[in-house]
Amino acid sequence: MNQENGTVLKTKNKQPVKAISYPDLYLLKETLEQLKSWTAVLELLDEFFSNRLLPIDKKKIIKEFYFLSRIYGMLIDDFSTCTDDLENQVEKLMVKEKVKISQ
Repeated sequence: MNQENGTVLKTKNKQPVKAISYPDLYLLKETLEQLKSWTAVLELLDEFFSNRLLPIDKKKIIKEFYFLSRIYGMLIDDFSTCTDDLENQVEKLMVKEKVKISQ
């Protein structure tokens, strides 16, 4: 397929190869690392909600529940933002210009 600047580079399956730059990949990696940063908090939440053997101290549970619910709210907001960002980044990569070979 000839275009203005040359032939579009294609894979073995006749699919055009997209031009993805290092900054594009770095931005994806940064967003994934932001999501991974929540691992320790999720483990803390899991421990709190799965630990049923502790004696019941209503005041302590209320304080911890309030604290963890606030953290969970921040997590949901950040997770939603990150997933939206990832979706937008992937959509941009999908419409990137094809790699062209000059002739």
